Amino acid sequence: MSIRSLGRYAFIQAKLRTRIGSMLTQEHMDQLMRSQTLDELFHALRGTPYEPLLDIYDESGDVQRLEGWLFARNIELHQEVAKLLEGIHADAVLAMTRKLEVENLKGVIRLWFSNTIKQQNIDYRFGYLYQDRIVSDIDWTRIANAENYDEVVEALRKTPYETAVKQWSGKEIAEEGLFSLETALDRTWIHLLRRVVDKLPAEDGDLALSVLDRDADLKNSINLVRFGSLYQLSEEQLRTLMIEGGTLVDSREFSSYLNLPAEQRSPQLLVAKRFPDLAKQLEAMGKVQAEVQTRVVEQYLFTVRSKSFQSMLRGNPFSFGIILAYFFLEERQDAMIRILINGIYYGWDSATIREFAI
Repeated sequence: MSIRSLGRYAFIQAKLRTRIGSMLTQEHMDQLMRSQTLDELFHALRGTPYEPLLDIYDESGDVQRLEGWLFARNIELHQEVAKLLEGIHADAVLAMTRKLEVENLKGVIRLWFSNTIKQQNIDYRFGYLYQDRIVSDIDWTRIANAENYDEVVEALRKTPYETAVKQWSGKEIAEEGLFSLETALDRTWIHLLRRVVDKLPAEDGDLALSVLDRDADLKNSINLVRFGSLYQLSEEQLRTLMIEGGTLVDSREFSSYLNLPAEQRSPQLLVAKRFPDLAKQLEAMGKVQAEVQTRVVEQYLFTVRSKSFQSMLRGNPFSFGIILAYFFLEERQDAMIRILINGIYYGWDSATIREFAI
């Protein structure tokens, strides 16, 4: 690594570690978990990066505006880091930001679907969505107000999502819904990210690809358990859900799982080789509802992912790992705040809030 690159990484590392150091501590999160009202929650967030939520709530009392602020903040953090970098490293961060762009795109297409297909009024809902540029030039208003699906496709012409949305006709979308389209959009941003990561310098590229491969196996495992066991989708439908990367989809247990009748699919069969501790945990639970099994699998795999990113903070300081870990920690913290806000607002009991927040 050149002296210039080392200097840039040292600057970025110092900046991101300072931000990581200002994140909410476990002690602070425990305090937030004890909040009984939103006023208590926001009072406990004073002096943290989330303090603006208090003013927004005081002005409007609108929970959806709070979620919109959290989403916009996440986008801004990604864009700020991209500006600290240059060349292929900046491109890689922007490619990671496409995950947020796709989330916004799916939200706008859902609004179009509600408006055009279901004939529901969306005027008040559109205002909550992010409407500025994220990575690509996308006219969000044009999509939301499209009179038919062909206009949605046209609005996305010359964007990275054109090929994905062109796979279906308006009639198919109206009859089948948006599930397959949304899955195709997810596969698109992941594929684009992998293409950029392939161009990173060897050490950074190997690290980033290992993260993408691990995340692919974790996400595919979760999708197989959730949609294969809980919702009992067909083999063909499950295959279309699989995202690029990892080794699971080429494994014997993957084929065995898909070949079983839906009611006989076992999460233990799927995870025994890669996650034996999880398999033992599921076995010890005995016969429980598929939804409970699914939640256990998701929590365990999230813990695996969390430990992996935490280890990056202890690794080579002059690597892309600090950026990957920073985004993960920010995403996790935002998700916990969002769960607390919604849980308190909608009257969840404390046990339920804690289950989803941890």
